[in-house]
Order: sequence, then C-alpha cells, then structure tokens
Amino acid sequence: MISFIISAIKIIVLLGFLIFIHELGHFTVAKLCKVKVNEFAIGFGPTILKKQGKQTKYALRLIPLGGFVSMQGEEERSDEEGSFSKAIIPKRIAIVAAGAVVNIIFAIVVYFILASTSGPYITNEVEKIIDGYPAQEIGIKPGDKIIQVNEDKINNLYELNDTLQKYGDTNEIIVKVERNGNIEEYKTIPKSEEINGYKTFFLGVNLKKAEDTFINRCINGMINTKEFLLSIVDNIKQLFTGNVGVDQMMGPVGISEVVSKTNGIREFVYMLALISLSLGITNLLPIPALDGGKILILIIEAIRRKPMNEKTEINIQLIGFSILIALSLYVTYNDIIRIF
Repeated sequence: MISFIISAIKIIVLLGFLIFIHELGHFTVAKLCKVKVNEFAIGFGPTILKKQGKQTKYALRLIPLGGFVSMQGEEERSDEEGSFSKAIIPKRIAIVAAGAVVNIIFAIVVYFILASTSGPYITNEVEKIIDGYPAQEIGIKPGDKIIQVNEDKINNLYELNDTLQKYGDTNEIIVKVERNGNIEEYKTIPKSEEINGYKTFFLGVNLKKAEDTFINRCINGMINTKEFLLSIVDNIKQLFTGNVGVDQMMGPVGISEVVSKTNGIREFVYMLALISLSLGITNLLPIPALDGGKILILIIEAIRRKPMNEKTEINIQLIGFSILIALSLYVTYNDIIRIF
C-alpha cells in the first residue's frame, strides 16, 4: 500500500510539474505580449482551489493529467483589447511555442547538470583491451589514442561509439591510432552484439577518463546533453519513417509504470528531464491540436496575409484532436497489455 502511494505521488509530482512549467511558458509570454489570460489552470475537471487575480483566475483542478491557459480570443476570435487573435503573428507564434520551449530548455539544463555531476568525460585514450574483441586481434595497446575511424575524427568515447554504429554494418573499417607520436593504421570488422533488440558494434576497448576538473565535467555535460537531444530527435524521426511502430510508443500508463519504478532522486530527475524533452519536441510537431499544428496555421496565415476561415480552422483542430485521442487510446491499450 505504501509503495502504491509513493508511486502515485511520484507520477503526480512529475506530470504536474511538467504541465505546470509548460503552461507557465504560455502564460508568461502571453503576459509579456499584453494578451489577456482569463484562466491559468493545472489539471482538468472540478476546481479544487481557485484565486481570482486582477485579470486572471488561477485554478487547481481535480484530475492532475493536464492543464491549460485560456486566453481572450484564442478559441473564438475577438476584437477586444488584449485579444490573442488581434496580436501580431510573431507574438502569437511566441505564445504558442513558449510551453514546448520551456520544457526543452528545462530538460537540457537538468540533463547537463546530471551529466556534469557524474564525472569528467571519457577520452580517446585506451586504458584496457578486452579479450576476444577486434582491438586485441589487430594489436591496439593500452596508451594508444584512437584518433580516427574511416574519415571520422575521434576525440572521446561518445564519438567512437557513434562512429562504430555508423560504419558497423560495412565489411571493414580503418582505425587510426596515435602511439608514441606515430600514427598506426589498422583494418578490422567491429564485433556486433544485440542489446535491447538493437544491433550494437564494439571495438573492444575501455577508454580512460579525463582529469577530474570542473572544465572536463562541463565538457562531459555538453557531450552527454548533445547525445540526449539527438537520441530523442532520432526516435521521433524513426517513428515517422516507419522504423519504429506505433505499438512501441508509450502513453501516460506506460510512463507512469516507468516512473513508479525509478530508484532514488537522480533516476527520478533523469526521467523528469527525458519526459520533459519528449513532451516539448512532440508538442512542436506540425500536427493539428498540438502547439506545432497551431504554429503551422499561423505561418499559413502569415503567408496568405489573412486569417484562415474560422470554421475551417476549428474543423482542422477537431480532426487533429480526434486522431490524437484515438492514438492515445490505442497506445494506452498497448501499455496495459505490456504491464499486465
């Protein structure tokens, strides 16, 4: 019972916080753009707490799985002073994009801090050779610096791993190492292993950590954050190219299951950053009913130099919303099947 309560608190805190900063982004930029905000709410359903400000009602609602910022002239166009629909297009785009941008910035900052505090980056200098792998077979030695694979320069472990995955399926790669000031060149085939359903390629070396300094920790933070961003973008790209199926997507139920199993504050904060980045990038996709879809409509309005027909715009948003609901139900069904 206690573990269930703790899991529920984790999920509510994580989703509630991410929704809060997302809506706060919309709210803050709307205020800066002099657009009237009628209500700033966290959650859906019946209101638990509310406070009426000078212009905006602030509300906490019963179901902590969403939130919204209700602006004057957002749903129905209005000619009133401070109306969203009367603001210039760059301001409207900024307001719509702000929520996702805040989620992305938050994730980048948090992940950078996590990576920086984990230690210095890992260099390209070989510390140990692993038995039975290509590096041992071709004669790479501890102390060697792996400086190039094919045409790609290597400065650290992350670049080596990326390059091995890039060329792993080719018949042969050329590895250049620096040894005592001389450049040695070797030809080999990386060893492939299947990890979590993905083919992964290895050379068979453990690389040395850089000196533990503040600068080297920051470099580690930058390298890892870059990899973190690229991995999320790559996952979304694979979804649209068909390399990842919709049945592999994870919805609120699946996310809740993963969050409930986090151990310790560091793992929980990592999950917070991961979901925040995914939420931000996904929200910017040009799909109706998402922030990216609204931005696309605003760009079309700017090109046409006149607003889209209001009824047409509403219908587009409704179709997009219906598709998202159907997708959410399908993903949730798959989450439940996987868990039980």
